[in-house]
Amino acid sequence: MRLLAAGCVAEIDAGRVPSALARDGLVFIRQGSVDGVRELLDQWTEPVSHPHQSTDGLTVIVPRQRAVDGENEAGFSAAALSAHTDRSLVARPPSVLATVMVVPALTGGESVLVDGARVLALLRNEFDDGVIAGLRLRPRGGGDGQPLIELRGGLARFRYRDDQIGNPSSVSGREDVVAALRRLIAATRRSFRLAAGDGYLVHNHRVLHGRTAFSGSRRLVRLLAEVDGGHPYAWLNRGFRLADS
Repeated sequence: MRLLAAGCVAEIDAGRVPSALARDGLVFIRQGSVDGVRELLDQWTEPVSHPHQSTDGLTVIVPRQRAVDGENEAGFSAAALSAHTDRSLVARPPSVLATVMVVPALTGGESVLVDGARVLALLRNEFDDGVIAGLRLRPRGGGDGQPLIELRGGLARFRYRDDQIGNPSSVSGREDVVAALRRLIAATRRSFRLAAGDGYLVHNHRVLHGRTAFSGSRRLVRLLAEVDGGHPYAWLNRGFRLADS
């Protein structure tokens, strides 16, 4: 399995993955396998459960042969998924997300990534931190929701989705900041196609992920985790450095 830091064609060794995630929020996987990625994560993380998992922290994402009964099931369809944070509505989303492509789509199915650090930097050029702190990710079913961007102790945590489960809002009714946020996410998104054995690891408090619509039996494995509490990079469980935004 080959591991590549973001924006770098040179390989990095497994021991440098946490530092690369701390710096860039992203590490690419080439010629990998599910077992290989799980072994890599087991060295410095603990699995985080998900309602759709097959085993601890591991979920197989594949279209299901039944009607989709809500946006929460959209991941198991061939529909597009807008850029989002996994487990965005829980109090503490998992900090590490890894994917491995098992069977690529026949057509479409490109992976979509957005660097929340870049989005935050651009947003802070337009609005002060007090206005940004008023952003919330609110469940469509009602309720106050979670802070969309948390700024605390030199760290930032970004959570986002904009679909039938939850959407961004402002406690002070600042629709201009919500519109700017959506605009910046759309402007900074990038997409790429994963071949079989390709994938990525992202800091789930920083990098949003999604996909384009597709045809065929695309099969992707996703793993969710948190950094071990005693690890030097356990602070990733609280967010990314504001200096990187």
